[in-house]
Amino acid sequence: MNLDVIQLLRAADELSKHLYSKGSRKIRVAYDFGADRSFCAISAPDFILADVDRTELERIFAGPIQPEIASYYGSLAGRRRDESELDLLGTMTELEELFSEEGVGTRIVVSRREAEYYKSGR
Repeated sequence: MNLDVIQLLRAADELSKHLYSKGSRKIRVAYDFGADRSFCAISAPDFILADVDRTELERIFAGPIQPEIASYYGSLAGRRRDESELDLLGTMTELEELFSEEGVGTRIVVSRREAEYYKSGR
């Protein structure tokens, strides 16, 4: 299993745990594992993010992805049941979409493209 797949599985764990802790009880997870880029979509049709929670998620994902340390952080994320490791997600995934609206619910899409990062010579 490659690193992108493992990181997305852990990201889904953390995002699902976060939505559940905020009150959602209908959480769906979908993956798209591509050759160069992989995506994970988390949806919670029964839940709307509060403005403060949306701002916090945007802050977490605002920083640059850090593949040189993502493997280490990724080994921490998703392992602890009692506490969130949500802050680690910004180092290992990129936020593609954050949507939360009455009548539709919340949808969060994150991606991994470590292969692209290294191919670009960064």
